[in-house]
Amino acid sequence: MKNNKKIIAANWKMNGSEELMKEFSQLTPPKHNDVIICPPFTLLDSAKTLLPNFIKIGAQNCSEEDNGAFTGEISATMLRDSHVSYVIIGHSERRTLYRETDTVILKKVESVIKNELTPIVCIGETLSEKKANKTLEVLEKQIDASITRVNTHTRLIVAYEPIWAIGTGLTPNEYEIRETHLHIKKKLNLHFNIDVPVLYGGSANAENCSKILSVENVDGLLVGGASLKKHDFEMICNC
Repeated sequence: MKNNKKIIAANWKMNGSEELMKEFSQLTPPKHNDVIICPPFTLLDSAKTLLPNFIKIGAQNCSEEDNGAFTGEISATMLRDSHVSYVIIGHSERRTLYRETDTVILKKVESVIKNELTPIVCIGETLSEKKANKTLEVLEKQIDASITRVNTHTRLIVAYEPIWAIGTGLTPNEYEIRETHLHIKKKLNLHFNIDVPVLYGGSANAENCSKILSVENVDGLLVGGASLKKHDFEMICNC
């Protein structure tokens, strides 16, 4: 999975429309980065039709189950049949708002890989955990519980998203990002014989993207709010 290009992944969350998708259909291919857009489930078909071919399509979540009586859920099998390539798993909003545990996240990651899709597995610490100097301890626990138990030799992406930075405009300094990503990389290298890309997520925008992407061991960005503005996202894609 070694790739010299950076990965720019857009998480639209519960936002977006057909009109926004049409606007993003005018994106020009970046020279140095790979692009993934993860719209809401209802826009996945439109994304395949309207977005240019250089953009890969991802979903924002999936069920840990393959099928059954789970009203409102969407399985990795269904996403595979919809020609989705990536699935965001364990985003902090899923962990906090929907009480997803590491056990549930592990099942989702396993299901995504079994269906030959690539999971983008999110990990990160809260502000109280950061203040208690428990960042690395929390990340190791999440990695051990929901990532390193997975058997994969081909496809896996990890996104470090400090929860306290999401949507706040705050970001860790360059030293903190570098050391955290280095620690995550070393941890992953103990368990996988592939180079696992580690993305940074947490108030990444057009103003700070170049600085963050220049930090050693940052393999790309998971972009939230800034990915909903075509001009800003195009600038990020070309960082």
